[in-house]
Amino acid sequence: MSPTTSTSTLADTPTSASTGPAVPSTAQALGQWWRKAWIWFVLAALLVLVTLPSVFRQSPDDRQLSPVSAAPQGAQAVVRVLQGHGITVHPADSLDDAVALADEHPEAPVLFHDANGHLPAAGLDQLAAAVSADRRVLVEPDFQTLQRLAPSVSQAGQVPDGDRLGSGGRCRIAMGREAQSVPAAGRAYRDADASACFPVPETASGPSGSAHTVLETSEGTVVLGNHGVFSNEAAGQDGHPVLSLWSLGQSTDVVWYLPGLSDVAVDPGPPTTDQLLPDWVRPAGVWLIICLVVLMLWRGRRHGPLAVEPLPVVVPASETAVGRARLYERFGHHGAAARSLRAATLVRLSRALSLGHGAPVEAIVSAAARLTGRDPARVAAELDVERVGSSRELVAAGRRLQQLEETVQAALTTSDPDGRTP
Repeated sequence: MSPTTSTSTLADTPTSASTGPAVPSTAQALGQWWRKAWIWFVLAALLVLVTLPSVFRQSPDDRQLSPVSAAPQGAQAVVRVLQGHGITVHPADSLDDAVALADEHPEAPVLFHDANGHLPAAGLDQLAAAVSADRRVLVEPDFQTLQRLAPSVSQAGQVPDGDRLGSGGRCRIAMGREAQSVPAAGRAYRDADASACFPVPETASGPSGSAHTVLETSEGTVVLGNHGVFSNEAAGQDGHPVLSLWSLGQSTDVVWYLPGLSDVAVDPGPPTTDQLLPDWVRPAGVWLIICLVVLMLWRGRRHGPLAVEPLPVVVPASETAVGRARLYERFGHHGAAARSLRAATLVRLSRALSLGHGAPVEAIVSAAARLTGRDPARVAAELDVERVGSSRELVAAGRRLQQLEETVQAALTTSDPDGRTP
């Protein structure tokens, strides 16, 4: 073999010094990570598939007198009866919708029921300007609503419980005379110039017959004191069907307005930091986050296998005890320090009295008192450190514990092998 051939062969042969643990590439690291974490992605996908239907499912409308609700407090039954008579009901969930529908249907009555008082005074003024008085049908209006939409009507309290209310001999409203009677429920109102039906026998705010549950003002506004006239659970009782159809059936259209949270006046307050930032900050922030994720994947990969090296560090027990004591002192945990001293004392006494590991405190106290000839209550008092709350009390408790140990050790020294004191 020639020297050239030998040299070439040696150069082509890898030496043991050049071999070592292979560093995984980024693709290999991602593959290993995926094999460990794929189950979590599957579980997350299943969770999303389970929760998405409930998130996008439309919650039922449980508002009082909701035209689409079949609940007892809803009004779906009355709406369907009106639709059966050729009357189209137009629901309005906000003031803007109600004003737009009122302008679109200038002859349609507007039913207004604000059970939670969402519409503020400014909204009531806007509604009064958009809807004429002879088109308003107010259901259980409160004081603020009456001031803006029916100023001549005043509240007269709640209707006292009773069997039912008759239309009354002075009833001048056609639908009231036709209804004849209604259940005694809801609110009562008073207006000297209005046509009123169903007088209340007697209320705390006026004599008998001065308040009524159904009124029609001189301007044509209808005030109904009981929302049960339109609710599913009470729409068929006594004269409620007549009142609901006559009050809303004067046109081929009805605007059904129930104010919601969108009508509540909210103070916008000062602009937030997000509103003050320029438009370019958001895309720049997203780009920086993407770059940070790429950098983490690039620099965070493992360069070879982990190296485990023993670190023989020995810390003396005295140093750990001193360090723990300084921590107790720094943070004022005197009670914890006293309990640690008591626990150590009990361990040493149990060992000295040959009671075994884990002996109860009562057994240690009894054995120490029998050995030293002292009162068990006094021994127990010397072991009591529950009331330690200061450095001075901690020092005193430590001295008591040390004296107790010294007393027991002295008694053991002078006692015979059977544990009896001579």
